[in-house]
Amino acid sequence: MFSSGILDKLLGGGVEEGRIVLIETAGGVGEEIATGFVVSSLKEGKKALILLEKRRVRDVKKLIKDLKGEYELISPEDSDMSLEELYTIGDAIRRSSADLVVFFLLSPLLVIHSPENVFSFCTDMFNHIRARNALGVFTMDKTLSNAKTRAMFEEATDVVIEVEEVIEGFKIKRGIRIKKNPIAPPTDYYEIKFTEKGIEIGERIF
Repeated sequence: MFSSGILDKLLGGGVEEGRIVLIETAGGVGEEIATGFVVSSLKEGKKALILLEKRRVRDVKKLIKDLKGEYELISPEDSDMSLEELYTIGDAIRRSSADLVVFFLLSPLLVIHSPENVFSFCTDMFNHIRARNALGVFTMDKTLSNAKTRAMFEEATDVVIEVEEVIEGFKIKRGIRIKKNPIAPPTDYYEIKFTEKGIEIGERIF
């Protein structure tokens, strides 16, 4: 079982091995949720493979540098992520022995390539991750995808975590829910709180 760090109660204790998690995010909240999986896994001595854009490498390294687990960070050399670059990324995932694969590149890929091509690439990665009983965590910015694309990925993944923003006057209320989960029922939305310690989950809001 993998710990998410802050969502375990909503997830029914965590996420099982051999599962694929899709985090549908608004802004950077989903990336912080995904990083929670990395931190928890490294604390337990597990091995993580993290695929992300170059601009985020320094921040992630700073966050996890003192944790005991092994990790590998991979970021594309080509910001446009050509088909050749995708092959390199896919090969890294196939060759890896990591317990946890966290993929922050889904949204950039959907901007550059067709949803069908990205989906085909990702489902191949899903199969490799499941086959070795690892955990895959993929983040998708809802503002960069349409409902049809999200539905495709929701169907192909095991756990779906959704972040929602509701504007009330001059305030933004952020909620998070478990939309799909094989070991526990879906949940309502719960408040996301930003504190000095990071993100916390509050009471049910809608």
